[in-house]
Amino acid sequence: MRTATVRGIARALGVSPATVSRSLNNSPDVSEAVRARVLAEARRLGYETPRKSQGTGRIGIVYFNETSGPKYSGYDAVIWGGVTLAATALKYDVVVMDPLDRGASESFSAYITRKGVDGLIIRVDQQTRQFAPLIAEENVPHIVVADRFEDDHVNYVSCNSYEPSKAVVEHLLHMGHRRIAVCHNTVLDTDHEDRIAAYKAALTDSGIPIAPELIIAINADVGGGGAALNRLLSAPQPPTAVFFTDPALTVGALRRALEIGISVPDELSIVGVDDERLRKMTYPVYTAVCQDAAELGYQAGRWLCNQLASRSRKERPASALHLAIKAFLEINQTTALPPDQPVRVSPTGRRIPCEQVPPQMTLRR
Repeated sequence: MRTATVRGIARALGVSPATVSRSLNNSPDVSEAVRARVLAEARRLGYETPRKSQGTGRIGIVYFNETSGPKYSGYDAVIWGGVTLAATALKYDVVVMDPLDRGASESFSAYITRKGVDGLIIRVDQQTRQFAPLIAEENVPHIVVADRFEDDHVNYVSCNSYEPSKAVVEHLLHMGHRRIAVCHNTVLDTDHEDRIAAYKAALTDSGIPIAPELIIAINADVGGGGAALNRLLSAPQPPTAVFFTDPALTVGALRRALEIGISVPDELSIVGVDDERLRKMTYPVYTAVCQDAAELGYQAGRWLCNQLASRSRKERPASALHLAIKAFLEINQTTALPPDQPVRVSPTGRRIPCEQVPPQMTLRR
């Protein structure tokens, strides 16, 4: 016999899964008449009401992505560290969950009950953003980290990196660079979309045409940064500066430049993004758009645990959280005036004459 679910009860009654979930959880937002109908249908279908009285004292971390399993980068590790710090202080345990463990027809309410957690810390990407509104619709305690939503019911904490990203490209322009490339992750989220948009806006505002060949998508890891540099500098018209929108890409490019003997910043300017203190560990220390990933995690964990504590005390939870933490620009040692001739190399690191590279364009006044 198929197990009854929140969604099944909702379909039978013609109401939303959120209404069913609120009724089963004795929420004050549901009328007695609706609650009575839901409970009667739940009994008829054999639905087993989850144990919710005191909660489990655990929150779950889950990253919905299009791959075959959990995907956690160094960025996520820093976020989860912040979550754990907040949760531990508020006497909650943290569980890392596999999104593929949820059944195809299993509601999110049933999923967290089966996994023994009271709420979810969520990460999504461009392909999996649709899960956040579905979780909110079921009234599951949640907060999304490092993304933002127009849906007022989705709780989130994000980092706004648009302005400092535009500022770092303007910094390169003010130093005289006109061929400026940008390299971003193949899997986009709002952070990367903001940085790409800021790059394009800075060029457009300065009258510089956007060159599609200078916009590269590649896997956001150290190897990807090196490969991107190979590709850019082996082009017929290489850039004199590159903006890498991910920390691992930035480090990979700096390492590749060192391997093939390119002087940063004298021969090539490189700017990047830093989620914590990685920029302090490179030589030269790289100019970066800086965001505090640990703070994102801490704010998310603290808010969710406080919400759960309020529920356990039968208090009405606070209103939805839509928090944006500002990133900032830090100018360091990897930018300089453009060279007289841009560096052009083969993938193996052999320098190629640049006679075919046109003179640098001038800013439109």
